[in-house]
Amino acid sequence: MGYFKIMSLKQKVMSGLYWTSLGKIIGQMITWGFTIYVIRLLEPSDYGLMALALVMVGFLTMLNELGIGAAIIQRKEIPEDTLEALFGLLILISILFYLLLFMMAPMISNYYSEPRLTMLIKVLSLQFLFMGFTVLPRSLLWREMAFKKLAWVEFFSAIAGSIVTLFLALRGYGVWSLVWGTLAIRVVSLVGLYIAKPFFHRPRFLIKGMGDFFSFGGYVTLSNVLWYFYITADVLIIGKLLGKDILGIYSVGLYLATLPMEKVSLLINQVAFPAFSTISSDLNIAGRHFLKAVRVLSCIAFPVLFGISSIAPELVNIFLGPKWSGAYLPVLIIAFSVPIRMIVNIINPTVFGLGYPEISFRNSLFGFVIMPIAFGIGTIWGLFGASMAWVIAFPIVFFDNMYRFLKILEINLIDVLQAMFKPFLSALIMVGFLQLLRLSHICGYSDILNLLVFILCGTGIYGGMMWRINRNGLKEITDLFRK
Repeated sequence: MGYFKIMSLKQKVMSGLYWTSLGKIIGQMITWGFTIYVIRLLEPSDYGLMALALVMVGFLTMLNELGIGAAIIQRKEIPEDTLEALFGLLILISILFYLLLFMMAPMISNYYSEPRLTMLIKVLSLQFLFMGFTVLPRSLLWREMAFKKLAWVEFFSAIAGSIVTLFLALRGYGVWSLVWGTLAIRVVSLVGLYIAKPFFHRPRFLIKGMGDFFSFGGYVTLSNVLWYFYITADVLIIGKLLGKDILGIYSVGLYLATLPMEKVSLLINQVAFPAFSTISSDLNIAGRHFLKAVRVLSCIAFPVLFGISSIAPELVNIFLGPKWSGAYLPVLIIAFSVPIRMIVNIINPTVFGLGYPEISFRNSLFGFVIMPIAFGIGTIWGLFGASMAWVIAFPIVFFDNMYRFLKILEINLIDVLQAMFKPFLSALIMVGFLQLLRLSHICGYSDILNLLVFILCGTGIYGGMMWRINRNGLKEITDLFRK
């Protein structure tokens, strides 16, 4: 019986990866084109303003559901009246956060000495009026592992937001094109979720019977709050100390450097959380699955991110244009830290699924202490120092988080490092070869020619190294995609 349960889970996970990946690949091929074109149209100050506005908006967005969505996914059965009570609570929270952000907008604007932030934040706060209605249908779809439906919703909402943003950017709306594009994503997502999972119930405004949800969700919420502040500490500190223009350049560079992480981690988290919830009673199986995820992710993340770092000047010059030339520095530096950030990002869905949310809270607390200090010190050296904070400080967070997390699984840190080592070494040799190629000036002075040569040579070097020292890893990847 256990064997068939594992096989059924494996089929669901592979189906989830297939549909989630397919939706994101097709969607991202379209939206990346829109995004790059919009970046070329707008100014660094526009992205700096949007980054400042999204700090508090993003924080309340993350806090909006109080971990209730995660608790719903983790629970096997939920009575109908409890769902209705949760629905009522979520609506009240969303209205409260809308009013809170609306009233806080002038204070945030005064803090940054930027009057335009007031209206930007007030308009962005409108999204909270939609979000209270989306938590339950989205969480129920995740719990059912209905990844195909979720993929379609995300695809259409991303496309809608990109079209609105591009249209307004072409019309000269500047930063407002980003604001209205964000709201368009929320509206289309709301409609899509109710088509995929209708939840037309009347909300009940009761607290009785929800203690377990608050207990589990409380840890989730606290860990998310701490995680959010340490992951956005760079924006808060750079925006205050270095100004919105530098912040705009840093934000776009950070976006390019972390784009693979954001998309792949979101994909894995959506599948991993409900998957680990189904095997929460068998930590041995969970440990094996986690190590496999690290091996597969390392084989993809190290070459892609190290490769992005190696071709940062060409990427920025070709796709963004001369006015964004300063963005190549954060791309070049930050991309080196992203592979281990991607691996750390697997921890949260794993511990939530296994029923250990307190591990995530302690991990986030450590990062909350370390990373803001690193960014504060780093800004002494400007954009370079702020970017280097990721490379120097985040490995400390990585080892601390792994040490604490691995205590609950039947594996140790050496197992994780071994799973990462061969892809890391192969990617590092690839970087060294590409740097020698750059110094030799063999490619000439055409950015497009350089980019093509670097990509082809980098792919060949990494593939050759993996074939030489890690054939089992290559086989694991090809088997995954074949399935």
